[in-house]
Amino acid sequence: MEGALVERCEIVEEVPRVSAGLTRQMRLLGALLRGYPMWAEDWRVPAFHERLRQAVERWRPDIVHFEFHTMGQYADAAVGTITILGQHEDGTLAARDRWRASSGWRKAVYRRDMGSWTKYERDRFARFDAITCFTELDRTAILALRPEARVEVIASRGVASLPAASTQSTDPRTILFVGNFIHPPNVDAAMRLATSIFPLVRDRYPDVKLQLVGNAPPAVLLRLACTSVSVPGRVADVAPWLERATVVAAPLRMGGGLRLKMVQALSFGKAIVGSNLAAEGLELVNGRDAILTDTDADFAESLCALLADPAERQRLAANARAWAERFATPGRVGAAHERLYDSLIR
Repeated sequence: MEGALVERCEIVEEVPRVSAGLTRQMRLLGALLRGYPMWAEDWRVPAFHERLRQAVERWRPDIVHFEFHTMGQYADAAVGTITILGQHEDGTLAARDRWRASSGWRKAVYRRDMGSWTKYERDRFARFDAITCFTELDRTAILALRPEARVEVIASRGVASLPAASTQSTDPRTILFVGNFIHPPNVDAAMRLATSIFPLVRDRYPDVKLQLVGNAPPAVLLRLACTSVSVPGRVADVAPWLERATVVAAPLRMGGGLRLKMVQALSFGKAIVGSNLAAEGLELVNGRDAILTDTDADFAESLCALLADPAERQRLAANARAWAERFATPGRVGAAHERLYDSLIR
């Protein structure tokens, strides 16, 4: 665990998760056949359930706060306490996106997995006294499965500490996309950018470069690498890439939760072109804090306009940084959780 977090904890217990190779594949197949989400199965550790039960019994906390939907399977270990689930992203919606983006035999697998997520989340949501999420879109998805649930939107729009504001790009005409490619919506967005949007930009600016930065790029992305498109994979630090980028692009069209890479780019003070979905929950003003558009043609046109206009990039960058400074209030998110905890205890 991170040292800064350990220092703030009364008790820290780490439980090994062993899940690899053929054994893991057989477990996932078994979960699929019995109608249990494969992602949740991947994080099912009986020893964790028992250790958590013992910790609750020994320490007797007022509240047990579970983070991420896959951890909702351990709610039964905290019987007798107030329980909260931090829903970073709706699992049912994410499963639907994986199904839509797949093809061949994977489509049948993900369709069954999508049904498993619906049953899993409907059951798990009933085990919690409250659920927190980042956006109204996620709140709506949760209530669709469990209308009587108490759902609080606590948007983590700021960052713990603001980086030094970025200067104008040091690289000529560079478009940057950042995302973890384990997450299917990021793969879809990168593919859309590289194959549908970027060619329209390159027709007008033959020297423009596209950088697709992120962990675990699949083969379909790696095959796009060429003189004008780079796919470096996981990098030690995205800060230098953000510093050098002329424009940051985020053409997401699926998925839920909050786009922390958008928050990071805003914090660096970068000119951004994103989809309305990428800006969900951030309360950005289109044309002031970033350019928000959804069609391929409009997205390409916006990128071209910014590549040609340093003054406009500078204006957007300054407003993006101002947005980050407004929302990076220390303790704001913590205070929202404290209010929730107090109301549940009362």
